[in-house]
Amino acid sequence: MKPETKLALIIIFFGVILGITFTHIMRSIPRGRSLLSPFSKSVNIFSLFKKKERPKRIIYGYLPYWTIEKKEFLQYDKLTDIAYFGLHIDKDGNFLKVDVEGNQIPGYLNWKDSPDLDEIIKKSKEEGVRFALTIISHVDEVSDEFLNCRECWDTLLENIKQELRFKDITDLNMNFEYYEYTENSQHKLYQELIKYYNEELDKEFGDSFVVVATFADSLVKPRVTSDIDNLSKSADGIFIMGYDFHRPTSDNAGPVAPLGGIGIHSDYDLKTMVKDYLSVSPPNKLIMGVPYYGYNWVVETDEEYAKRIEGNDNSGYSMSQAYEEVMEVILENDPEIMWDELGQTPFFTYTSEETDQIREVYYENSQSLEAKYSLINENNLAGVGIWALGYDGGYIELWDLLYEKFVK
Repeated sequence: MKPETKLALIIIFFGVILGITFTHIMRSIPRGRSLLSPFSKSVNIFSLFKKKERPKRIIYGYLPYWTIEKKEFLQYDKLTDIAYFGLHIDKDGNFLKVDVEGNQIPGYLNWKDSPDLDEIIKKSKEEGVRFALTIISHVDEVSDEFLNCRECWDTLLENIKQELRFKDITDLNMNFEYYEYTENSQHKLYQELIKYYNEELDKEFGDSFVVVATFADSLVKPRVTSDIDNLSKSADGIFIMGYDFHRPTSDNAGPVAPLGGIGIHSDYDLKTMVKDYLSVSPPNKLIMGVPYYGYNWVVETDEEYAKRIEGNDNSGYSMSQAYEEVMEVILENDPEIMWDELGQTPFFTYTSEETDQIREVYYENSQSLEAKYSLINENNLAGVGIWALGYDGGYIELWDLLYEKFVK
């Protein structure tokens, strides 16, 4: 008899004995009494062998170097991807290690030497979460020179491979953001760069997941990411930065990521953005990014969409605030939370005790994000992107919402 057959018969035998014994015990218990059990009445024993629930769509979170310290709040079972943000490049395709004053650049320093980051990458692998390195170019002149230097592409590619091997990962996120608009020639070059890197990394690592970040308005304004048609074919995923419709420098306060309201208080909105993207890209390539932050403006009045005041050292300045910081403002000032019907976002006003100046805050909460997640599901997009992990601190409601909309 084969060893495996003998083992199977032994398991069956003891299973039968255990079943008979359990039945005898149950019959010996007087009616009206219960047997203490380590299992909940609602638990099916076969459920113990089921795999953990995993997200049904991509949940892609950026992890900036400045939020690594929030690692204890990460809920890996509600993520499919984490992208470390990130390493900046120079015009030749090398990574920037020090700034013009000779100071070490935190993004590079943390990538090389942070035990916390190593712990996050290790935990990601254990939980089946892909981990990507983000390549950053946010200086227009640097991006232009790099894109027009073909040999610089190869320099950066070799540098990327080296860093991926260094952390034993395979995935990449590309984040080129121009301050000004670009020429068509540049977005064509960028698309070719993404295609080249994806093909080369697949050769090196087998199946590298390459995601490119694009502007919300890439299809209506000349951006380096305007060639969405070809970018969606060249990349494995498109992370649409669906935020910053209003910014601290805007003339008026307003929603950071309005679901609707185009032509009234905004020249664009998320519903229009998704429609435009779907006109040139399959939905399974699109990851709609949402903001885990809001903006806090110095304003003239406490009315909706109030006019911004320039600000100074006495009155204060308009600024960005992470979700955790917005919650602290709410706890300290107890304002009335109002709802913008057009943008489908919450907002509130309060008077600063420090400056005696009216301030207005537009931000995201569970209600506004749920509406955005419904838009993702209704259009069968690849998933949701988060800027940024750690911005919610120890608050769990945004994690709970991800579970309800994409995991449950």
